[in-house]
Amino acid sequence: MTTDRTQPIGAVVVGVDGTPNDDGALRAAIAHARLYRRPLHVLHATGIGIVPWTPERLARQQALTLACVDQATALAADVEVTSATEVADQSAALVEASRRAWLVVMGAGRLGRVGSVVLGATTGKVASHASCPVLVVPDAWTPTERTEVVVGVDDSEHSVPAVEWAFAEASARRAVLVALHAWWWEEPSPLSDSATTDAGWAEDWSAVAESRHVLMSEMLAGWREKYPDVEVRIELVRGDATAALEEASREAQLLVLGTRGRGGFAGLLLGSVSSRALHHSQCPVVVVPSLPRGPATA
Repeated sequence: MTTDRTQPIGAVVVGVDGTPNDDGALRAAIAHARLYRRPLHVLHATGIGIVPWTPERLARQQALTLACVDQATALAADVEVTSATEVADQSAALVEASRRAWLVVMGAGRLGRVGSVVLGATTGKVASHASCPVLVVPDAWTPTERTEVVVGVDDSEHSVPAVEWAFAEASARRAVLVALHAWWWEEPSPLSDSATTDAGWAEDWSAVAESRHVLMSEMLAGWREKYPDVEVRIELVRGDATAALEEASREAQLLVLGTRGRGGFAGLLLGSVSSRALHHSQCPVVVVPSLPRGPATA
């Protein structure tokens, strides 16, 4: 059951549920709609659950939706705003909306209290199955003067869509783009012949770091040509990728990640790094699908 107006194609869709988390998600969605000159669609979906639906309850749900629409209109009179109130599972409704959306925006509160171990949490399911990028906004997030967009990069093709999105964001925001690559090479036993001195290990680490810096430079070269206005800084971190991304998010206005979600049941799981970063990031996170997703895989 759907009310209100049809979702425009290519809109920024923001999921609301009448909780305090709505404010940050709505403001982030408005900012993207204005920055990229796209319509905004407010989607309020609530499953049937135990309590039976009545016309009065649906009217209350619609009132919550329209309150968000009024807030969006007041904050951005130049943005076209539509809305829908649905009696449907939140994650299913947002995944369906993502088929026609440019971006889906959600509050991090939907991740669930125990975070990554809750496979059924709305945010995790939407980020895994959505056909378009998903922006997750931390609770109580407010815009800041931070000047960096951070993108997590590995040495596979799965990073390409995220890198492309990050360059576009950095260009639109006139921000510095930080390409963060975290790597770890486990040292062999100290008893092995190759680990004779600390100096020898320092040389090995340095050689690996240099080779990875060259690899990252080659991956980013084409995008640098396409976005010559974007200042790019490559950061290499020897250590846990999730910890490195969390630390980088403290100084960033946006964190961009890819995911290797494969659709179907396997798609319930984001890549482990992306999944953990959603729960620990200190700034909004955009999860960009690493592979094209159509109706058969979403």
